[in-house]
Amino acid sequence: MIRIEDLHKSYGDHHLFKGVALHVHRGEVMVLIGPSGSGKSTLLRCINGLEPFDQGTLLVDGIALHSMMQSGRRREQEEAVRRVRLMVGMVFQQFNLFPHLTVLENIIEAPMRVLGAEREEAVGNALALLQRINLGKKVESFPSELSGGEQQRVAIARALAMKPEAMLFDEPTSSLDPEMVGEVLSVIKDLVDEGMTSVIATHEMGFAGEVADRVAVFDDGDIVEIDTPEKIFTDPKAERTKVFLSRVLNR
Repeated sequence: MIRIEDLHKSYGDHHLFKGVALHVHRGEVMVLIGPSGSGKSTLLRCINGLEPFDQGTLLVDGIALHSMMQSGRRREQEEAVRRVRLMVGMVFQQFNLFPHLTVLENIIEAPMRVLGAEREEAVGNALALLQRINLGKKVESFPSELSGGEQQRVAIARALAMKPEAMLFDEPTSSLDPEMVGEVLSVIKDLVDEGMTSVIATHEMGFAGEVADRVAVFDDGDIVEIDTPEKIFTDPKAERTKVFLSRVLNR
């Protein structure tokens, strides 16, 4: 569903991606791990059209996002990004909820404005999603009245309200207190168990091992190893993977 070939991305003189390649199949859960600043979040933002890339191939369900080398194709790029964002939901480190809107209003805003859904339909779908994430009693609450874990669950429900075919999760628990992490990971696990195509950047190694079909290890803008979680966590091949895991797992 997602095909990336020879992706290059620079920030000024810093050449972050030097030919990254990654394939994610429909229904697959790909988990990205690696040190902070290694490129995981940037890759997710490239997939969703939030970050331009310099050159390479990036296809989402056959829709091509264009590189900076193809900057003359602005209208095509804008249309491609629009189509990709309709198909692929994204959950960020920060919750990005509208502070002046209630939980319900946060969830129904995009379906009504972007998809043209009738209010009654959007509200019914939102209420079902809130029940699903155990926040049915928070319909009229504002984001400031919610815990961090509750806000992140609402952000997930808001993305799901657009009925995406795939989800991108960018360190979805990194802004949460430790006791709130489990409730968010539980919602994500339910999604992937239902077959949602997902790409998840995370520092939660136990969660990565539990949900991933494959794990991609990032280091300094490079994917140094891709394999099943069993092989990555018990018998890594790349030296940089071994060093990273020894630090995060204290082994």
